[in-house]
Amino acid sequence: MTSSIKNKSLHIVSLLFISIMALPNIVSAMTVSVGIPDAFSQVQAGNKIYFETEIKWPENTGRKDLRIDYSILDKNKTEIAQLKVLRAIETQVSFMDGIAVPADASSGLYTVLVKISDYGTLSKEASVTFNVTQSGNSTQTYLIVIIGFLSFISIFVTFELFFLMRKKSF
Repeated sequence: MTSSIKNKSLHIVSLLFISIMALPNIVSAMTVSVGIPDAFSQVQAGNKIYFETEIKWPENTGRKDLRIDYSILDKNKTEIAQLKVLRAIETQVSFMDGIAVPADASSGLYTVLVKISDYGTLSKEASVTFNVTQSGNSTQTYLIVIIGFLSFISIFVTFELFFLMRKKSF
């Protein structure tokens, strides 16, 4: 009877030991955050959106390569742009990255989604939103200004000629 209790105790201890050893692979204390500086909270379509990614991984004991996938998602969660990078990390890192917002992106709220993974089971996500505004076409603006200026000059010259002709007739 005591042998049976010892065997059961040994099995329970073994199972507990295996569970504890497997725990770091299942649960990670890694935290991931992404933020957009205030200057980039509104971006014109066609420009780059810059953001800061911060990773804290206190239980990591050595240098480890992490795959970082950035995606810009529209309001329907459709990916419109992406960037993939590889970064080495020990316990913590913070860095800036940027993705070009497509020039044909419509105005509205978009999301930068960050997915962190290693070549194993580790997988973390974070996201942040930003606003896209339509870019003004500078060529069109210059053309309107030039046409307006030439129209003003034409009207001025026409009035001057009219008053000169009128003066000559007196």
